[in-house]
Amino acid sequence: MIALRQTMEEILPTRFSQEKGFEPRNSTGPGCLVRIYPVEGLGRVMSLDAAGILVGRDPGAQLILTDDSVSRRHAMVESTVNGDFVVDLESTNGTWINDVRVGRQKLMAGDRVRFGNQIFSYLSSTSLEAQYHESVYRIMTTDGLTQVYNKRFLLEVLDRELARARRRQAPLSLLMMDIDHFKSINDRWGHLAGDAVLTEFARRISQAMEGDELLARFGGEEFALVLPDTPLEEATQIAEMLRATVAKAPVLTEGMEIPVTVSIGVAEYSAADMASVPALLEAADQMLYRAKNSGRNQVQALRS
Repeated sequence: MIALRQTMEEILPTRFSQEKGFEPRNSTGPGCLVRIYPVEGLGRVMSLDAAGILVGRDPGAQLILTDDSVSRRHAMVESTVNGDFVVDLESTNGTWINDVRVGRQKLMAGDRVRFGNQIFSYLSSTSLEAQYHESVYRIMTTDGLTQVYNKRFLLEVLDRELARARRRQAPLSLLMMDIDHFKSINDRWGHLAGDAVLTEFARRISQAMEGDELLARFGGEEFALVLPDTPLEEATQIAEMLRATVAKAPVLTEGMEIPVTVSIGVAEYSAADMASVPALLEAADQMLYRAKNSGRNQVQALRS
């Protein structure tokens, strides 16, 4: 079984809140926003003010986001006696809460708030410290955009699972998946549409899987899927099912229909010639490139 959760003592740096200049505490006042995407400024905390804060590229904004996807005066975050609210200021790319575009919406603990392509997690004033540490945990293990695990956590899991497979002489397979022509998607439809494709891709793969699999964003448009106790033949069948799942319907976003396909490389752990995590990753990556070079939208598996 993949250990999806470690103790907070193992993964949380004790000085995190001090480095960010923020001391989490329980209170009855306004909550705060913690930046979870993109990597630049990751973990930055913005405490909300009773007078409200302006979000945007405007130099006078309290939360300045220097990104072309963000409008100059993008949104307001208001704190009232009835709670904290986000109000979109007729921004070009919209304000989103949990992937739903909103005009004015009350914030709930754990909400993902998106201004353009800048994503924050909302922490309410109730049990602020517990929420803060949970947010830090997610920052360290999860990709802020797609909400699947990140490369760092993937490598940790692979290391444990490979040791387990070696010890128990059990099969272990790895899928490396790359969204086809992703640069063209960004160039034609824009980066926000590209983000929507990444998010929908991760959702489709996650919904298609059951059990002990672990899905992670490896980087850019590349994802990895760890399949414990799965031999190569079964892993290849799973990969083909996932390829068909991705290709069966276009991604719908902001009135656009974007066709999406994926190339997948499959490799199985071998004590003889894949006795390390880098070797297993390299083997799956070689199969991925074979799939890309053979025409894309296909599965290639490393066979002995």
